[in-house]
Amino acid sequence: MSMREFDFVEPDSVSEACSLLSEDPGGSAVFAGGTDILVDLKAGARRLRRLVSLGRIEELKGIEISAGGGLKIGAMTTVNQVARHEGVTERFPGINDAAMSLAAEQVRNQATVAGNLCMAVPSADMAPILLAHNATLQVASPTGLRSIPLCRLFVGPRKTILEPADIVVAIEVQAPASGTGAASMRQGGRVSLSLPMASVAAVVVMDEKVCRDATLALGAVAPTPVVAMEASDVLAGQELTEEILAEAGERAASAAMPIDDIRATKEYRLELLKVLTRRVLRVAAERAQGN
Repeated sequence: MSMREFDFVEPDSVSEACSLLSEDPGGSAVFAGGTDILVDLKAGARRLRRLVSLGRIEELKGIEISAGGGLKIGAMTTVNQVARHEGVTERFPGINDAAMSLAAEQVRNQATVAGNLCMAVPSADMAPILLAHNATLQVASPTGLRSIPLCRLFVGPRKTILEPADIVVAIEVQAPASGTGAASMRQGGRVSLSLPMASVAAVVVMDEKVCRDATLALGAVAPTPVVAMEASDVLAGQELTEEILAEAGERAASAAMPIDDIRATKEYRLELLKVLTRRVLRVAAERAQGN
């Protein structure tokens, strides 16, 4: 079967899309931006009988910031729409960091935030910062709508808890508390479009110089994006001195399970994590001062 030997259908509603997926769960897949699935189909990594496009479903598009300051990103919102949104840049600068670092302009114009998460690759650029923000997914199925904490989504490389007829409708992030700062950083190779060798995101809540709460999340250094719980815990109630930052970096590295591959060795990734952890925490803490 060639890449073109499948049906391409464009439903007008989420319920219709879920129904189409449920008709042939083993041979159907959702088509959003297409930046990953088309590559897989062309390479023969996946064989499908039907692609269900979400492009005509208006309710899946757009970015909303509620009166209370919460963020809602529709499933068909592109990464560049997030990167260019003034409200995201102002209120959620760490999410802006991650969006701006994803591949190139052309890819960001097509790729969706929801698609980046649902492909569940360990190096997904948007995953660490959204994990650090404790994001939730709104997921539709033939039986209704449910909420899933993003931290429960990933179960392995390219594997999630989603069922074949599930469709992510939106990603939601609660309004940051006063004194919150966030940042996301990644380190790729020499080629600008390369996948990250390691990435770190942090959300901290500062009370003057003291960190009241923190969440650190890591990408590209384990089978799935992960929250580094011990690294997060060591920061709470502490001034972010160089010693504390170094300890957080060590604990972040201990939460990782990196591999050797063409992009980097295991040892290099572990050292890189320590450096990125210190840097991202400094930036997040600086941003918290203005909030």
